[in-house]
Amino acid sequence: MGFGNRNKPGRKSGRAGFVDARLEELRRRWENATSDREKNEVSEQIREWQAFKPERSVPGKSRAEGRDGT
Repeated sequence: MGFGNRNKPGRKSGRAGFVDARLEELRRRWENATSDREKNEVSEQIREWQAFKPERSVPGKSRAEGRDGT
């Protein structure tokens, strides 16, 4: 069943949205962890996922700019 153009969920920004959602899930798991071992494992996963988070591009700068040395 479709949304029919109303109450349609907003489009996520792809990879960045996926990483943010995964980090939120890991933070919840860390808060609910019962042992130090579990917290350490989840903390390590959080650090790994933060490394995947893409940097925001600088507004107004073209990706092609600077490729040919100009």
